[in-house]
Amino acid sequence: MRKKGTAAEWERVRNIAANMIDQGQAPADIARALGVAAQTVREWRRDYQAGGRAALASGKPTGRPAKLSADQRARLAELLVAPPAERGFAGRYLWTQQLIADLILREFGVTFHHDHVGVILKAIGFTHQKPMRRARERDEAKIEAWRRDAWPALLKKVRRPAG
Repeated sequence: MRKKGTAAEWERVRNIAANMIDQGQAPADIARALGVAAQTVREWRRDYQAGGRAALASGKPTGRPAKLSADQRARLAELLVAPPAERGFAGRYLWTQQLIADLILREFGVTFHHDHVGVILKAIGFTHQKPMRRARERDEAKIEAWRRDAWPALLKKVRRPAG
């Protein structure tokens, strides 16, 4: 089981071990000094002797390959520019994560949980948006006139608390 610590911290420990190996110290002594198993030090020594300090460098952690290629992600971004109704989701006006998951399945044949769709969207540069709840009939000029004329008159009528 791997001990706690960042990749950079462990790379530093491996480089200290390399210095101690260069000084001719035994793996058991190095292990005791660094708080690791002797077998670990022997593995580091083998790597160090085969590839030098570069072999002790921390690499990017491996992970599961992406289900969508870069081209597919770019295509997804293009698809999301149009409203859902234009992409075959009748009666829908806003994209939801579930709708996007359905779109991905239909277009690319890849299944994603709707919660993971947010991670994909962030990776391709989209952000969560909420539509502004404003009436279509809203008239900004009338609202500004009311604030300028009617509101101050109403404030004059309000009693001020004694104090």
